[in-house]
Amino acid sequence: MSATQRGRGRPREAGSNTATAKVLEKGLIVLKELAKHEGISLHDLALDLDWPQSTVHRLLDTLGGQGFVTQSKLDSTWSIGVECFRVGASFPRAAKLMDLARPILRNLSQETGETANLGILDKRDVVFIAQHETDHAIRAFFRPGTRASWHASGIGKAIAASLPLDQRLMLFKSVSYDRFTDVTLTERAEFESEFILIRERGIAIDNEERFEGMRCIAAPVYGATGEVIAGISISGPVARVRDETLEPLIKSTRIAAFHLSKGLGART
Repeated sequence: MSATQRGRGRPREAGSNTATAKVLEKGLIVLKELAKHEGISLHDLALDLDWPQSTVHRLLDTLGGQGFVTQSKLDSTWSIGVECFRVGASFPRAAKLMDLARPILRNLSQETGETANLGILDKRDVVFIAQHETDHAIRAFFRPGTRASWHASGIGKAIAASLPLDQRLMLFKSVSYDRFTDVTLTERAEFESEFILIRERGIAIDNEERFEGMRCIAAPVYGATGEVIAGISISGPVARVRDETLEPLIKSTRIAAFHLSKGLGART
């Protein structure tokens, strides 16, 4: 059957996705088996898995190329690579961030009367990972896992302004600068000017840049090595987050970020 006759193409795509998922599953099985040994030969690993050596070798080569497995130069045995440690180490760090953030978010929300949020930067998006809602009927709500473009987010701008220059430049190139409201920033020069102010004040403000009628005040959160790892914010309607109430809200948000950073080992 020709490609033209096949036409719709969905079965091929589905089959390709299924095959990819199976390869990924096998790769994870290899990692789990390797984790049981300090070092194991290709022959023995294939025997343990009851797979052809050629299949296991291809998987090891792929995993080795990404640093997840390594082969000894002395006896050619295979073992878990440093990349597995790096990825695994991120789990307790994320868990610690969440554990420390929950009471801080609750206190921030109760103190300000607004919804408090915790978010991280994932490529060009902010991902909201925790929230404590206010009791007000009109309030901001970001379900954990919700994504938002960094350029129209208080947390996104707070994190972006605190990144090293090379990472900021990559971020500038990655975003499409969609205009969500009449005041959404869409020019790199606008961000560079605002980033200077954000770094000076330690705070970023989303002034109805994502949703009309909603404001967000955000501050960066730092880890033990001094890198920005998250952002904490409060968000609410402009009817409550007014110009005359900004300074105490800014202070509370900045203090919350300070305590979270300190809990994570940052030198504050």
